[in-house]
Amino acid sequence: MKIATLSNASVIHTWRWVEYFRSRGHDVRVWSLESGPTELAACPLPAAPLPGFARYPFAVPALAREVRDFAPDVVDAHFVPNYGLMGVLLGRHPLSVSAWGSDLLIAGRRGALQRARARFVLARADLVITDADNLARAARDLGARPDRVHAVPWGIRLDRFTPGTRRPGLLLSTRMHEPVYDLATLIEGAAVVMGRRPELELVVAGDGSCRRELERLATAKLPAGRFRFVGRLDPDALAAWLARADLYLSTSLSDSTSLSLLEAMASGAVPVVSDIEGNREWVREGDGARLFAPGDTDSLSRALEGALSDAAWRDGARARNRLEVETRGDWTRNMAGIERLFLALTEAPA
Repeated sequence: MKIATLSNASVIHTWRWVEYFRSRGHDVRVWSLESGPTELAACPLPAAPLPGFARYPFAVPALAREVRDFAPDVVDAHFVPNYGLMGVLLGRHPLSVSAWGSDLLIAGRRGALQRARARFVLARADLVITDADNLARAARDLGARPDRVHAVPWGIRLDRFTPGTRRPGLLLSTRMHEPVYDLATLIEGAAVVMGRRPELELVVAGDGSCRRELERLATAKLPAGRFRFVGRLDPDALAAWLARADLYLSTSLSDSTSLSLLEAMASGAVPVVSDIEGNREWVREGDGARLFAPGDTDSLSRALEGALSDAAWRDGARARNRLEVETRGDWTRNMAGIERLFLALTEAPA
């Protein structure tokens, strides 16, 4: 199968997706306005100095020429407002569009123009892939045909994310440093509990536009010498930190299925996470995790105390969470399901 993938080459999710299909023997070519790792071998597209809503359509003529020469069996577009729009403007079928979460849960609800753009794309896709039920529902609400929408969590590598020797009191965040992940609330909430519990240490992985501001806030709020910002980690280093962590913290304001959450669950880092629908598809209050109201520092502090105060509950949560991810979040099994959806597209009548 020849697959033309349109996606942000700088994002690790793109690389993981393409790596799977190439490992299965498919001919995958990637087009992107953003540069990525050399291993991805993405075909660059002209990135004009225009606002985002115009920059992606501007690149379509160049993309159309190259895709025509490639003659793919499937066009595979990721993130609805930009590469999904480009996929529709190409005019080639079958077209699969993958929603990643914020493209529908946030951007798709901001205003009439954003909703109209999402509807334009979703109504013309032959297949819409989402990674959670709440995202599938958002796609249907925005005009995707119900029979074309499939909720399939991408899943994680269970052989990579495994429990290790745990360090008691190690709190770990692995989310990117962007506003939607609300790490300021994480720092403020953790500071309260760390002030009462001298054994706690906070490690903040990841990077992003808010990093400097967050580092300043942490210096002002957290006990000196008991927090670290370790930057963006490669998959093996990330797995090693998760295997040691006692608790995993996420203050995300919006999510579909969070791969970071699944990685923590598989590794034995007990989640203390925001009470949002995407998280509740995998854990519930007291059932695998402690939940807190999004953006609420006091609620986070209480949830963190609740998790730290009950070692027996944490042990039970670890066993429950590993089984849950093995059952529903296995990368190899779930990606095979998406591969079958692609193959079905190529066999369907035009």
